[in-house]
Amino acid sequence: MDISKNLCEKLYAEVKEKLQKEFVRRGMTYRGSETSIWKLTDPHQDKTYFQLIAEEITQTSFSTTFNNMYLWRKMNESKKRANILFQEDYLFFFIRFLGYKHPQAYISESVQSLDNFFGIKPKGKVLVIQPIFDAKSNKILPLFLKGKHPREGEQTVDAKDTESLLEIINLFRDSKHASLQRVYDQEIIKIENDIHYLNDQYDHLSNVDCVFCIGFYSNYFFEWALHSQINHLITFEESPIRYRIRYYNECLCRDTWTDYYESNNNFDSGFLARLPIKLGQQIVNCYFICGIENKATRAMTSYLCQHWESIPQKRDTEKDMLIENKPFIMVFKVNKLDLEEIYIEKIACP
Repeated sequence: MDISKNLCEKLYAEVKEKLQKEFVRRGMTYRGSETSIWKLTDPHQDKTYFQLIAEEITQTSFSTTFNNMYLWRKMNESKKRANILFQEDYLFFFIRFLGYKHPQAYISESVQSLDNFFGIKPKGKVLVIQPIFDAKSNKILPLFLKGKHPREGEQTVDAKDTESLLEIINLFRDSKHASLQRVYDQEIIKIENDIHYLNDQYDHLSNVDCVFCIGFYSNYFFEWALHSQINHLITFEESPIRYRIRYYNECLCRDTWTDYYESNNNFDSGFLARLPIKLGQQIVNCYFICGIENKATRAMTSYLCQHWESIPQKRDTEKDMLIENKPFIMVFKVNKLDLEEIYIEKIACP
């Protein structure tokens, strides 16, 4: 039976989490590598504790020789394939271990629609905010205009930002409810005396269910949100260009700041965040896709569009709890020469 890679990742995470809880409940511990919990063997019965615990909970006995590493191997397959072929007896066994009577019940409950994940209701509106740059502005860093030659007074957009915009639009192509509206940052945010203000006269602020903000310090909307609502979670410095995020430090037993993240010659850095933002009279989930350079912004957009189903199963790095539907900040580094080479460096659920 084929299941999607996201469902495979979810199954692996949930079986492992339940097995860990069963170990604790029985006064057992395990140490070592990622695979050790699957391999621990009861010397009296010549079976792994994984098999013994699972058979006890499911009230079934595995009919053939049990491959205790089967689920772990399928998890590794999911890193390279979109669909994973499962033997039905193993799939049935793992899903019964989680408390479901048959695979379809688990699959039906696990498959989350795009609209549900992003919180989009019938006739809902999605704003995708893209920055535009004034070539005459003294605040524009050379990095933004690299490879472009706009005339004085001309406005321009970044090509990779536009690619990100189009990928988000394509993601919602089959949405039952979403109505996407591309917005330029200077339409929705105004500046007076170097202070960013939300443009209350903007026509599309009502009935917004979700916002995507493309770009970092180049995007007026992000600057407005940073200074007015989320500066307790993210800080940014212009010289050198770097940022840091707030997270829970397990050793200190309190929230604190990370070290600063920066780009270098080989890797760009950035963060993908889902944070609630007050937009007019409503609270809206905003997805900030913020790379120091456009390389990370572009790569993180693809990550979100391709892996949104598996994000709820990711864990806060320090708290060891699932993201599920919580706000989150995920820090990435991206190979500048290969945008598919992308690494998660930290996950925080503020």
